[in-house]
Amino acid sequence: MPRHQPSAYLSHTARREGWLALPPCRWVALLIFTLSARHLANPFIATVYVLYMAGMGTCMGSVMTSALRTLADNQQTEGNAILNTLQQFAGAVGTSLSAVVVAQSQTYLAGSQAYTTAVGTQNAFIMLTVFATVIWFSHFKVVK
Repeated sequence: MPRHQPSAYLSHTARREGWLALPPCRWVALLIFTLSARHLANPFIATVYVLYMAGMGTCMGSVMTSALRTLADNQQTEGNAILNTLQQFAGAVGTSLSAVVVAQSQTYLAGSQAYTTAVGTQNAFIMLTVFATVIWFSHFKVVK
């Protein structure tokens, strides 16, 4: 199918490679962080982070390639720029929201700074896990 008519190809590809929307290792890593946020040690953080980034590495290249395949040749540079900009923006929004959740916990909870930070971090991981789950399920709802 030609590049400028992506609908059937994209729908077939997304169904076939749908698990790439959020590979299970990324979701599992977020879930592990969420459940163990109050008891994190540096080696454990490093191990789970490697698992998370392995999921990121397996999905981002495939998602960008799949998206750019739907564009005509003369639009691919603009598409790449838009995808990279959106990726940076989403990272900034996620970081900002997580920082707000941790700061609110530090401000409004009683206890030591370490305790309130741990609770805020766990709440931030819960928020990110919910977002990731919603995104994953919405992908499968949109791509039939």
